Amino acid sequence: MRTKIYQEVKREDLNHPVAIVGLPGIARVGKLAVVRMIVELNAKRIMDIFPYDYPAWIVVGKNGVARPLKSSIFLYKGKDRDFLFLTGDAQPLSPVGLHEYSKFIAQKFHEFGCELIIALAAYSMGRVPEQPKIHVAATSDELLKQFLNYDNAVLFNGGTITGANGLIPTYGKVYYGIEGAVLLAETYENLKMDPKASEVLVNFLNDKFSFQIDVTKINLNDRRLREFFERIDIEEEEKIEEPGKERTYIT
Repeated sequence: MRTKIYQEVKREDLNHPVAIVGLPGIARVGKLAVVRMIVELNAKRIMDIFPYDYPAWIVVGKNGVARPLKSSIFLYKGKDRDFLFLTGDAQPLSPVGLHEYSKFIAQKFHEFGCELIIALAAYSMGRVPEQPKIHVAATSDELLKQFLNYDNAVLFNGGTITGANGLIPTYGKVYYGIEGAVLLAETYENLKMDPKASEVLVNFLNDKFSFQIDVTKINLNDRRLREFFERIDIEEEEKIEEPGKERTYIT
């Protein structure tokens, strides 16, 4: 796995940092939420990551310039604490690649001194929810109780969470003692994109960290959404699982 550093950031440079993860998944829920926060907070890119197990294609911009698929970490220096945001073009293809990638990211967050890792993802349903709830899983009972105190949060009461959005906070806890949580917003599994579910996640983090992000701006037309992805050089499209496939897990 190779990296490209844009800004050298050391543990002592950061103030009680929190990591927020939103990688591609069902309806782009977590990814869209993190991209919106990166853009609205004007977070700065500090690192690109190039996993060897990413899909074997490249991204070509409107200007004809090509680049490989990547993940990126962005830094936002807040008033009371700092935030690291992770998003990317894809997730690794194989189980081995997912585990290697997730452990690598958890290690990076440890090196930055992160005190908490929050992953944003989708809770797949067979219908369109009127008011999406957020299902919460966490690495400790104490942290779980903290998150369940917020409006619209419910307990993720058993099952599995697939992909790096679940693995990263879990490895952070197991290997480095970093507490972690996964916030899964309800969405209809066949949607290509669900801004409403992403809005619920951003609003939740607004309440917790006082970001003051205007969540209404998430409901934008496709042209405006493309502009936001282009601003941070992250691919908008990604490979989605086949619609209608029966699913008993979350991603």
